[in-house]
Amino acid sequence: MSIYLSNYWSLYSEFIHAAQELKYRNIPLALMTNFYQQINDELRSEMGSSDFKLKLEHSGIHEQDQIQPFFETMVAPLYQAVKSNLKGKILINLDYIRMSEQTISEHFSGDSAMILSRSRADELFGIPNVCSLGYKQDTKAAAEELVQRAADLFAKAEGHPAFSNEFFTQTFLSRIPTIVDTIEMVFNLYNDLPVAAVMVGTTEDVASRTLAVVAGIKGIPSVCLQHGILMGEEAFIPVFSSHVGIYGQYEHDWYTRRGLEAERIVITGHPRYDDIFTAQHTPKDSFRETYQLDPHKVTLLIATGPTLDEYKIRTLLTQLASHPQFQLIIKPHPWELSKKLISLYTEYEEEYNNVHVVTDRKADTRELIMKSDAVVATLSTVALEGLLFDKPVFVYKFIQANREYDYYDALDPYIQKEPADLTRMVAHYFSSNKEKVNYKAVKDKFLQQSYQIEQSGRRLAELMDRLIQGRPKL
Repeated sequence: MSIYLSNYWSLYSEFIHAAQELKYRNIPLALMTNFYQQINDELRSEMGSSDFKLKLEHSGIHEQDQIQPFFETMVAPLYQAVKSNLKGKILINLDYIRMSEQTISEHFSGDSAMILSRSRADELFGIPNVCSLGYKQDTKAAAEELVQRAADLFAKAEGHPAFSNEFFTQTFLSRIPTIVDTIEMVFNLYNDLPVAAVMVGTTEDVASRTLAVVAGIKGIPSVCLQHGILMGEEAFIPVFSSHVGIYGQYEHDWYTRRGLEAERIVITGHPRYDDIFTAQHTPKDSFRETYQLDPHKVTLLIATGPTLDEYKIRTLLTQLASHPQFQLIIKPHPWELSKKLISLYTEYEEEYNNVHVVTDRKADTRELIMKSDAVVATLSTVALEGLLFDKPVFVYKFIQANREYDYYDALDPYIQKEPADLTRMVAHYFSSNKEKVNYKAVKDKFLQQSYQIEQSGRRLAELMDRLIQGRPKL
């Protein structure tokens, strides 16, 4: 672990220890907040120091393999053994599930499933819909008492690096009413509905996390899908569901190194990628016209992202744009578009005739991948999608971060930290048949470990059925 991550888990465990008496319906509130969102830049900077741990008194996580076991000790007294309920239905939480209407309709039916959403419609996608808002009750008094108790707790922690940090404490205090409200709602929901198994798209948000935790209390099996490539580990662990549905062997090994039991890990892929394997390639004519592309040049889709080393990304764009063989379509990250931080890219569009920037936030990234000749991407899901579309993908490792990201390292030498090395590799690929053969071998080996499931929707439906029957292994 990096120094920051080691300190992160130490602080997280200390926070849970300090706030262990703050409970609603016997659930510790500290378990229900998305902890990393309570850390601002000031505290994050402090946590990059090796001396940070010296300021903590009750850290319970010291090694990587202690992460999940620590949280298991917190929930074990609450959870019941998983029970099969053949008369119940699968509850699919629509938030963050990222499954298309077609996938849901094809693999789940009203006889075996129900949707949970904030919509008041009777049905969604032909499946009965449960409106979560209908299960809310007034929890204001209980929340106010817990907010006061939490404020008193923090007031006694003068000098603590986190508990005296105003952003940290105020973020948690402001979340308590929502946490209490959601716990009450989920208990009411489970008490009323015949839920046999639960599917959530993540457990980062309080509703999804509460659905998984209260399911454990009720002995209901649950599956949390992998909502993206494993980059920031704080978004993927601890695991609160009985099972996780993951992309491939890479994630299996990643979770077991952090102490999650192997039998709770199931390689399911994710339905969001299913249509990649059935996508129809349409003519490029209108695409070329839209972006004013030269049919005689190699079209590179450049996928960007936040927190990049500006010097390196500028150097890479300059080198690629100056190459006579290439034309660039730059697809800024949605975060950059929302924050209007794309002037770096539009400068190149103004300077070079062969550079085009996609500013439409509704632009279909997969269409851009399909119509391009290759993908040049940062450490992002776009790179994986490009590989699944069988496009040559070149990854630049320019992210400024407080840890190393190794997800794409197996693509070496087609992942590079220096712009000149990456430019040279891209140019060599398009001038050498031998290099194309070498690339295919590296790409195929990477996907063997990272993604092999072409029908994730069907596989998930099978897993949910097995969980209901008490036979989780696929």
